[in-house]
Amino acid sequence: MTGRLGPILLAAFILAGLAGCKSGSEEKAAGGSPAEIAAALNEGPRAAESMTLNPGLASWGEQLFKDKACVTCHAVGERKQGPDLAGVADRRTERWMKRQIMDPEWMLKNDPIARGLMAEYALQMANQQVKDAEANALIQYLLRETLAGR
Repeated sequence: MTGRLGPILLAAFILAGLAGCKSGSEEKAAGGSPAEIAAALNEGPRAAESMTLNPGLASWGEQLFKDKACVTCHAVGERKQGPDLAGVADRRTERWMKRQIMDPEWMLKNDPIARGLMAEYALQMANQQVKDAEANALIQYLLRETLAGR
């Protein structure tokens, strides 16, 4: 029994170690100040360049956009109380969008882009307690809308 268990445990440890690896900019920012971490969030390719569209996830994201009341302040192709989200996946990275969706208070405190949006719209984005999978779906919806608007 132990002869079989050894290779399985070794593979599990290797996979666990690989799962903890970070990209270069994330690694650099991990030990930095909050401002450096925020700046690193929008470094690299824009979401529309780095992501592959998942239509099913995008459909769920569209429903979440309504269910979480994002439509109260945001639209795609129309300015409302908050920023127009048309083309947002061409302007921001996936990491930036995810942090903004999941932790808007942190972003407002540390990210100059978020502070600029607050200054322009005089409205703080509400924290909707969005979970990781929901944020991914919302980003897929925004990616779909960005690609459709080109």
